[in-house]
Amino acid sequence: MGNIKVILPDDLEEEFREEIYKSKGMKKGNIKKAIQEAIVLWIEAEKEKRSQAAKKAWETRKNVK
Repeated sequence: MGNIKVILPDDLEEEFREEIYKSKGMKKGNIKKAIQEAIVLWIEAEKEKRSQAAKKAWETRKNVK
């Protein structure tokens, strides 16, 4: 399993922990789960952006011919 060390501004960490507590409770492992969910969502969003950009480039290229 990979290991990533992240340093966050205090206010961002506090807000993140607060939202985890509100949605998942104070159960052990919830921060890890929330971070994993956030990373998956970010990856999916980035893939979608690239996909949209590729579609737009393809349409532009197709219309030029």
